[in-house]
Amino acid sequence: MHVNRSIRRSLVVAALAAPWILPASLGADTPAVTQWVVTSAKASGGGNDYVTSLRIVNPNATDAPVDLYFLAASGLDGSNSALGDNSGALPVRVTVPANQTLALDDVLATKFGATGAGGIRVEAPGIDGSGRPLAVWVLSQTLVVNARSATGVAGTNGFAIPSQNQDQLIALGETAYVPYVSGSPSTTPPSGYRTNLFLLSANKTVNTVVDVSLRRPDGTSAGTRTVTLGKFSQTQINGIASFFGYTPAASETNLTALVTVTSGGPVATGASVIDNAIGSISYSPPVKIPVANNGAYGLILNDGYGFSGRAEVFAGAFDYFSAGVVIPSCAGSPTLFFLQGIGTPGADQNATFTKNTDGSTSFTGTMTDGSVTVATFSGTILTKYDGTIYGTLTYTRSTAPGGNPCPGATVTFTFSGSKGLVL
Repeated sequence: MHVNRSIRRSLVVAALAAPWILPASLGADTPAVTQWVVTSAKASGGGNDYVTSLRIVNPNATDAPVDLYFLAASGLDGSNSALGDNSGALPVRVTVPANQTLALDDVLATKFGATGAGGIRVEAPGIDGSGRPLAVWVLSQTLVVNARSATGVAGTNGFAIPSQNQDQLIALGETAYVPYVSGSPSTTPPSGYRTNLFLLSANKTVNTVVDVSLRRPDGTSAGTRTVTLGKFSQTQINGIASFFGYTPAASETNLTALVTVTSGGPVATGASVIDNAIGSISYSPPVKIPVANNGAYGLILNDGYGFSGRAEVFAGAFDYFSAGVVIPSCAGSPTLFFLQGIGTPGADQNATFTKNTDGSTSFTGTMTDGSVTVATFSGTILTKYDGTIYGTLTYTRSTAPGGNPCPGATVTFTFSGSKGLVL
């Protein structure tokens, strides 16, 4: 399960390793090839007419083709399942001129000929003359287009919803927090707020299962429900407080919704907070503590020599580790060895990766030359709060003659790494 997941690398005893070039940490949204708009509408409800528009920004010096897919909403059934299947949704192609922003007003009607609600998948498949992807930004806006001021003047109110790229989605094992969730004891007479939670599956091949929880202001739980989403399915939990049978003692504006992916995934989420008295709405985006997933991670070993490595995780499980390891004193001089641990079943499997209850992964492996063991290795991989990984690696040469050179020598180094490739 590495770059080409059908090709295995041959096991070697020692080799040179090249340093990884890793992307810098991102402090803000950047252009992306694949993005998800968690909800959109061309619908009426409660006397309000809702309309969604998009703005697609092309920061490239080349026109960018963009494919849009409408993922129609499905209501929750009695088992809290929304099993609509949007895996066959067809694209609508638009072109965003170089260094311009494309306005797509009333996008459901004008581009899809659709009414109702649902998510939107955005794909930017173009490349420029040097082979660089023509990534774009997407921002949506959903407005009540028949709103009026207190004096009867026509206007609009609503919210903007930024798109979510692949790394911002909730992956298997991750939990997203949606703050600013609000509830009121009653909407009659209209007062306080109500909150609707959006869920959008970004999985085309299998159903996805999520646990949705509601947390009170004091941190205690108001309940947890399991929700199943179909392929590319989108749904909306209306009045999330009542969904859990929770009746606030008074209007509460500091509830938090938690969304955890337990199977399938990833998932986009977010919430709309509606003022019951005047119908104004705002958007609450999700935040999450990411875990390492679906990627190849470049590693830097803290060995004093500057050598590097690679770890791969897919569907929540690490299954590959490689590194260039220096033994500082081997016959009087530093010597570089190369280790490669393959955990997926097959003829070349030489390592075992075990996920621990604390979320870390332990691994052990053996390097051989034919039938002779030349070295063993072991270590632990952990995920930091920002989605990077770190851990320890121990490499031990076997006894002579298999362990020549440096029989019996052992070193332990710490390492850290960031995702360099999405798998």
